[in-house]
Amino acid sequence: MLSTVEKVILLKKVPIFENLGGEELLSISDITQEKDYKKGENIFYEGTLGYELYILIQGSIEISKKMSNNTKKVIATFYPYDYFGEMSLFEDSTHSATAIALENVKCLVIPREGFIDICYEYPAITLEIIKTFSRRLRETTQKL
Repeated sequence: MLSTVEKVILLKKVPIFENLGGEELLSISDITQEKDYKKGENIFYEGTLGYELYILIQGSIEISKKMSNNTKKVIATFYPYDYFGEMSLFEDSTHSATAIALENVKCLVIPREGFIDICYEYPAITLEIIKTFSRRLRETTQKL
C-alpha cells in the first residue's frame, strides 16, 4: 500500500495534476484508492456507468471501442502516469469504450464524489482538466 507521500509524488507525475501545488495534491491523494487488475482483466466495459478517474501507476492498458461490424478498434494504449476515465468525473453517462489490462496493472482510482468537492475547493484542478479535455479532443480529431 502506498503512503500519502508516495501518492502525492505519483500524482505530480500525471499531466493533469503536474501544475498543482502540494495542498491540492494532498487533497486528491486523500481520496484515492489503489486497485490491482490482472493481465486480460477488464477495468471497465463500454456502455457501463462510470464514476471514477483511473491513474495508471504500473503496467499498461488498452482502450477499445466495439464497432458496428462487431470488430474492436483500439483507441489508445496507456502506460504509467497516464490517466483514463476522466469523462466519468463530470458526466452522468456510460463509458464510451472498454479498458482492459494488457499486463498486471496497478491504478490509483479517484471517485467522482470526493473529487467534485475538491474541485470546488481548488478551482485550478478543474482548469487543468478542461485543458486536458481540449488537448485530447484535438488529438482525437486529428486522427479522423
